[in-house]
Amino acid sequence: MNNMEELKALASASAGEALSLPYWAYTSEEVYEQECQKIFHKDWVFACNEFEIPEPGDKFAFILAGEPVVIIRGKDGELRAMSNSCRHRGTLLADEGFSSGTNNLVCPYHAWNYTEEGKLRGLPFSGNVKVDKEKHCLPRFALEVWHGLVFVNIDGTAEPLKERYAELEAYIKHNQPQPFNSGYEAPPEYWDSNWKLAMENAMESYHLFKVHKPTLEQVTPTKGAFYLQGNALWSITGGQVHDITPKWMKWFTGGKPKMNENYILFSLPPSFVGVISSDGLFGYITVLPAGPGRTYTRGGGVGVDIEAPKGVVKKFVDDFFEEDKFICERAYKGMTARAAPGGQLVELERIVVDFHQYLAMRLFNHQPDETFKDEEGEKKLFASAS
Repeated sequence: MNNMEELKALASASAGEALSLPYWAYTSEEVYEQECQKIFHKDWVFACNEFEIPEPGDKFAFILAGEPVVIIRGKDGELRAMSNSCRHRGTLLADEGFSSGTNNLVCPYHAWNYTEEGKLRGLPFSGNVKVDKEKHCLPRFALEVWHGLVFVNIDGTAEPLKERYAELEAYIKHNQPQPFNSGYEAPPEYWDSNWKLAMENAMESYHLFKVHKPTLEQVTPTKGAFYLQGNALWSITGGQVHDITPKWMKWFTGGKPKMNENYILFSLPPSFVGVISSDGLFGYITVLPAGPGRTYTRGGGVGVDIEAPKGVVKKFVDDFFEEDKFICERAYKGMTARAAPGGQLVELERIVVDFHQYLAMRLFNHQPDETFKDEEGEKKLFASAS
């Protein structure tokens, strides 16, 4: 069995039998290139929330597995995704991250300029050479918005998000019946780790009691986590939320002390993990590969009339993000091991099994297991609403 056959066998295993992926799969240049081509350039990838680019001329630019992408809000209010690489000599057009201003895209190198639809508008000093503008338009990419979240599909062949995520709607409405109308985005970070390690870490609750003992474990303990429903394309877990605000403070401020409530976690491979809390905030982390051992990460959230975290809440978020970064970078340093292969995935890691089957499906066209629903988990979640 060669390396890729080993990866296929381990990634396609079912829950109860699945082991960790081979460690070399997190460091391999070959695997990284395959993931860029077969996963990130062919599937829906989360970009940002639409509330951060509300006005005409607002933009968000990022590198999607090596492919420069810019999303721009047009004068007609529509969002469009296109290449952020100038068709002249490849220079990035829009600055990476969020920006505002003109609807045109003007290259900072030789001033070739494009419309909000990606058409070459004009260029200076072409001399006697006639440039065919029709042949120098920016490639357009598929874009869809799902609950205020903007996704991009480079090759345009992925099925509509509304179809893919139809079964998620009941879970979203459970904690947030109103449409989201606002959002925020945190500054990006780069972690010295593989993107798969960052995704696995974001989706599973098994590590909370150890890695996040002073932060998340206090409010979303490992022992309160449970699986709800999932497959290779999406997975949902839940868990108890402990309100650690002293009861006397709630009475003092006029609030009524609450019993334990539940959060709902959504894993949407390849790059999005979000949690809807009982107050309706849909907080998330996005993960993108920037090399086998380099990962772009960014947090954010959408909700109803929300603002970015401040004060003690921001510190809490910053602290657990730093804990995640530390453990992901430490885990990546262990991926050079060859004498000690990975072991059994436990029940709390069923969501990781789903993610591995997603990898097997995309990389090897493997047929994944059918959707599994945990009836006990459903009872725990919906009992909290009664």
